[in-house]
Amino acid sequence: MHRLALLIGALLTLSIASAQAETRLALVIGNAKYGAEMGKLPNPANDASLMADTLAGLGFKVTKLVDADQKTMKRAISDFGSALIAAGPDAAGLFFYAGHGVQIAGENYLIPLGAKIEKEADAELEAVPANWILKQMEFAGNRINIIILDACRNNPLARGMRSADRGLARMDAPKGSFIAYSTAPGETAADGDSKNSPYTKALAKAMLEPRVAIEETFRNARIDVLNETGERQVPWESSSLTGAFYFQTGAAKVATVQAAEPEAPAPAAIAPEAPTTAAKTLPDGVKAGQAIKDCPDCPELIAIPPGSFLMGAEKGEDDATDAEYPQAKIAVAPVAIGKFEVTRREFAAFIEATGYQANENCWSPTASGAFEVVKGRGWQDPGFAQSDDDPVVCISADDAEAYVIWLSKNAGKRYRLPSEAEWEYAARAGMTGPYYWGDDEDAFCAHGNIADDAAASHFNGWTTVDCDDGHVFTAPVGSYKPNALGLFDMLGNVKEWAADCGTNDLEGIGPTAKARRSGDCKLHIVRSSAWDSLPSIGRLSYREVNKDSNAYCNYGFRVARDF
Repeated sequence: MHRLALLIGALLTLSIASAQAETRLALVIGNAKYGAEMGKLPNPANDASLMADTLAGLGFKVTKLVDADQKTMKRAISDFGSALIAAGPDAAGLFFYAGHGVQIAGENYLIPLGAKIEKEADAELEAVPANWILKQMEFAGNRINIIILDACRNNPLARGMRSADRGLARMDAPKGSFIAYSTAPGETAADGDSKNSPYTKALAKAMLEPRVAIEETFRNARIDVLNETGERQVPWESSSLTGAFYFQTGAAKVATVQAAEPEAPAPAAIAPEAPTTAAKTLPDGVKAGQAIKDCPDCPELIAIPPGSFLMGAEKGEDDATDAEYPQAKIAVAPVAIGKFEVTRREFAAFIEATGYQANENCWSPTASGAFEVVKGRGWQDPGFAQSDDDPVVCISADDAEAYVIWLSKNAGKRYRLPSEAEWEYAARAGMTGPYYWGDDEDAFCAHGNIADDAAASHFNGWTTVDCDDGHVFTAPVGSYKPNALGLFDMLGNVKEWAADCGTNDLEGIGPTAKARRSGDCKLHIVRSSAWDSLPSIGRLSYREVNKDSNAYCNYGFRVARDF
């Protein structure tokens, strides 16, 4: 085992060294000191410095410009394109801009200092077309190009310009490129109350998370911006990447994790062990895997036997983040857990019986294909068609807690959300590694619903598993193979709220599976993966944190009950 650990460590070091050897070039521009007509912006110079420092720490060779005129900007962009060509096809290029930007007649322009734009035709002469930047990078032919525009402040130009619209226009990302906007097309972004804009601050933080794919990095930043701006600003991206990219590989942190000695896998069932303070036996007459239904409107449950397991990611597990460490041995008492995720039919029974007003602001797809928080959208209309047997979505943790309180009264049993330790124990069903069916990522479509070829045909540029389950959005519960305990959709379909308050990692968890609570917590743990999840997060140890009151079209829940 010691030799195997050394071999894995050596291979991991080699892999990370190869990633760090990749040539990374960045051009960062922040324009703030505009003239009297446009006014000075408080943050772009600070944003450029923060982004330049962050990227330099991530291995980018950075060129930074602050308060540049048009000639200086265009020369720097041209030189940047030449540098990308010289770096070769394996290079990664990143362009970041903070400052005034404007959409005129459907075209986006970045505004340099000294620009005199009094009519629409002046934009071509005085500003820098965003598409020109994209073409410079595309021409270089390198494997990945990233453009980040924190440039959607209120339109600074004359009101008489009829086609100078609010916010920036959507630009399609050519193959191998990723375009990120600080807010949705046609909307404006906030400067915020600190020295940095909410978007740049959130993005710089998200970039430092180790071994998180670029798509998930920007999704994490989006959540922080939504929370800071009261959901008024929704960052947006367009991608046509064909390969993986990580800002931070996290080599040092992963290498120092001390994993516990792995237990032998038991794919058919969880091996029972001697009772402990946490792990008593199942009640008389109840067998492991037995189905339980307490009332006509109650979700069907599965009896989960007591036992123990190693919670968290294995040392060196692909795509694992710091949030999934350190591994800990957890003793789990017997518990009954929902055989399926709670369905629309089951949630509707709760609404009809109580008149409860569920969340009516849900992050969901719009007609343009973008995702944003849509007012008035909730579990009955998540932005796509569902059957009554699909998992209920657009549900906040507050909504889920209200449901289990009602269910407890209705059934006369103590229902609740599962703890995240109970969830992972039940999901693994005795298995170690990333999945409960083995280690074949391409077999995902037989066992769960994540971003696959069906989703890729609907959402261009998504990173997907190489299979097709026929479902773009959610699927009826029970559509895929169960795990060894008879639980369905423990990976895929929807992410699931857990009972625990939000924590950054597994430090201090255990030794029992009791939920970690700290009073009236405002953040909850979320486990599992969803219909839109990247392959990198469709793993058993993946965990994330979100605000109790937030609702998403890829969030649902399942229930647990004590014996």
